[in-house]
Amino acid sequence: MGTQTGDLIRLEVRCNSDAPGLAREAVDEALGGCPVRQNARLVASELVTNAVRYSGCSPEQLIELRANVQDGALTISVSDPCISGQQAHLRDDDAGGYGLRIVDRLARRWGAEHPDGQRVWAELPLAAA
Repeated sequence: MGTQTGDLIRLEVRCNSDAPGLAREAVDEALGGCPVRQNARLVASELVTNAVRYSGCSPEQLIELRANVQDGALTISVSDPCISGQQAHLRDDDAGGYGLRIVDRLARRWGAEHPDGQRVWAELPLAAA
């Protein structure tokens, strides 16, 4: 990937059970043999899955997956309408909710913004650890 900058992925998918698989396919296509592809694939899948499960959107509505490279990092983000009002957060119990724990372990940093709906993002370093 080198010093490439800009959007690698910009994909709108319906908010349904097909969305995580489509996200994984988009990451595989965009990142090919990149060393962070597997981590990026998992992060994208978890963020999209959370949007489908918790945003309250209907299958007719869209969620957006984006990935871009800047300053030596790959940033993956998922935007959803956040109809449910639930905000992304790490769960304190053992009753599931492992998706953001996985993201937290793999990402250099992550967060959520609420400009219009919800945008959850995660930043993966491109340099070898």
